[in-house]
Amino acid sequence: MFGISVAAFAVGEFSQVVKWRRGASRTDVRGEVVFRVIFFGGILMLPLAQALAPDAVLDGAGVFVLGTLIGWLGLLLRWWSFATLGTYFTTVVKTSSDQVVVERGPYRILRHPSYAGLLAAFVGCGLILGNWVGTAACFLLILVGLIYRLQREEHAMIDSLGDAYLDFAKDRARLVPFVW
Repeated sequence: MFGISVAAFAVGEFSQVVKWRRGASRTDVRGEVVFRVIFFGGILMLPLAQALAPDAVLDGAGVFVLGTLIGWLGLLLRWWSFATLGTYFTTVVKTSSDQVVVERGPYRILRHPSYAGLLAAFVGCGLILGNWVGTAACFLLILVGLIYRLQREEHAMIDSLGDAYLDFAKDRARLVPFVW
């Protein structure tokens, strides 16, 4: 099941990386590099913790099932976000002159549902691997990276869309429905 989950994640992500959006401009190359370093650092915590903290075991079928459920729900939320944004979804922060505020699908509740889904997918992965140190370290680093990135993304959206994005943002949480 773990291999299938990783393959599904990889296919979903690759399908977005190869998309090209005409007329879009990248807003912050340095910010992208910082985000990716933090993000990949978080991913590396999963195998690193298993090697450095092998006794930090999360054991049992219940943990595995919970991890699988959380991970797949995260993937589904992320894929729903891809589908809802369509050509406006990019794997780097970009804006374009034809950009609109999308308020349907998961964007009815969250400003950044694809990031919430990504975070859930990696928490699920950590639970499946069964090491609480790796799960916690991965979660924290990816959360820090996502907060860093979503702040830059929101600035780019405000610069591009102005009041339309501010109106959208005032009624929606960023990552956790009704919380933040």
